[in-house]
Amino acid sequence: MKPATLGHYGLLLACLAGSTASQAANTGHCPGYQSGQRNLYWGDLHVHTAYSMDAYAFGTTANPADAFAFARGAPITLADGKTRQQLRRPLDFAAVTDHAETFDVMQLCTAGPEQLDNPYCRGLRAGAGTDLSQSRNIFVNYLLPVIAGGEPALPALCEEEGIDCDSARSALWQQSQRFANDADSPCEFTAFVANEWSATPGSAHWHRNLIYRSAATTPTAIDYVRYPTPLKLWQALDEQCRAQDGCDVVAIPHNTNFAEGGGFDVEAEQPDTLRLRARFERLVEIHQSKGNSECIAENWDNADSDCGFEKAFHSAASKERAATDPAYVKTLNRAYVRNILSRGLQAYIASDKAALNPLQLGFVGSTDAHAATAGATEEDAYTGDAWGGGGSDPRRIQGRPDYNPGGLVGIWAAENTRASLFDALKRRETYATSGTRIALRFSADRADAPDACSADYDYSNATAMGATLGSSATDTPVAAPRLTVLANMDRTPLQRVEIIKGTLDGNGDIVQQVITLADLKPGSPSTCNSWTDPDFDPARPAYWYARVKELPTERWSKRLCESLDNCNDVPGADRLIQETAWSSPIWYLP
Repeated sequence: MKPATLGHYGLLLACLAGSTASQAANTGHCPGYQSGQRNLYWGDLHVHTAYSMDAYAFGTTANPADAFAFARGAPITLADGKTRQQLRRPLDFAAVTDHAETFDVMQLCTAGPEQLDNPYCRGLRAGAGTDLSQSRNIFVNYLLPVIAGGEPALPALCEEEGIDCDSARSALWQQSQRFANDADSPCEFTAFVANEWSATPGSAHWHRNLIYRSAATTPTAIDYVRYPTPLKLWQALDEQCRAQDGCDVVAIPHNTNFAEGGGFDVEAEQPDTLRLRARFERLVEIHQSKGNSECIAENWDNADSDCGFEKAFHSAASKERAATDPAYVKTLNRAYVRNILSRGLQAYIASDKAALNPLQLGFVGSTDAHAATAGATEEDAYTGDAWGGGGSDPRRIQGRPDYNPGGLVGIWAAENTRASLFDALKRRETYATSGTRIALRFSADRADAPDACSADYDYSNATAMGATLGSSATDTPVAAPRLTVLANMDRTPLQRVEIIKGTLDGNGDIVQQVITLADLKPGSPSTCNSWTDPDFDPARPAYWYARVKELPTERWSKRLCESLDNCNDVPGADRLIQETAWSSPIWYLP
């Protein structure tokens, strides 16, 4: 392992110098663009506005234009009508991912130029606001019947004679795209066209965010009602988002901690299905406001354990069951990210290596904000989101103290444009954080390569996070790879650097390890650590990813309960948090 030096700090700062000026017309690239150079850009790929029924129900009135403006630094008024919020540090990019399943209803009842005056729409409008009982009535009686039954169903409004839900759905999708296209400003701020496909079979969350590369998209937003399985989702994208039309898209699963173990059933899927999955699902959201999805184990309620970070459950009943039923915890773990990656290795071997790894996923973090507050992740400014009171302190602490402000995604890309950032998403040169802006690079090369912790190290000769060993002409993965973690603090010093390894034993069973590379007590502003895997077996597939933790700081709930003098009344509120970053994995697939 190599200790941190000022050279590493300077190198990372140089890498962070992204372009901020307008696009240079003479080159077609942003000022400062250099072929092969990567800059670090920060964003949020999971944000909801008043176009999402659940956000509207809890009082959100901001539309996608407001969300993009907030991401760029403009203030916003929250659901309580009085609390103002503004980012201290604007984002470089964002995506608004409103739920497509109720685009028709929202257009007809709330968002369109002529709102219907019928009992259904009047009831929806009357229930929206900060009265939690009324808001939950909308959630239970308007939204859940559409997405959370055994089979998805059309909204009741769409069954009424003379109401054209197809046209309404298309109209809101077109408006959503216009907001994104208007907000997109190459080299200054990237606004992605996006929507959420919100599969909720039996209340399990199998949701995916669909992020489009350009203004070329599917004719209508792909939703769970018309495309009610993951396979139908991928088939719809395959048929409607065609390369010859300039369309490309990634589907990003999120909240897999609420998936009840499902949504990644590669063991039963046919080869064509596996190929579609691998084509569209190249990333997974590992952290967001409704909890962390890295892993879960029997000691999940120990926040300091390997899998104890920011645990949240779909319901109180689910949490109680997890506390007493180890078999249930194992079921849940099937849809946690670390286990998903390992199941991908098994599927790769089971196919006799004839198919791509169907679960070769990079990492992103985002907020899942339902108040149009893209990137609002700071613990001392957390407002509880729309359902947590919209700025009302007592409701925020008494609602879901297990929720958190959410995460961010860091993208290493050549420039701040849709094309460049999207291409980085597809190659998985991304990482997730719990909301902090730790600068992180994770790479692999040969053990005899030049020192990866030197200031003049050439990253173009290394395998970057998200990539596969052997994909570069300079890599010959017959010997153990040297893995290097380079990190720089945000506002709190770094405390620990780890590598998580997943592989298979001789019987094909999952093996996972957590290797500590550095304990930086009492903290360090930067660190660079290299490690050569002593257990590397060139005959077995593997993945490695880096995990970097800050020193503990006060969690939002601790700050709030202390200010309200009610910490003893809210279990789990009075605690610290170690903000964390997770790099996308590096893969070895022999």
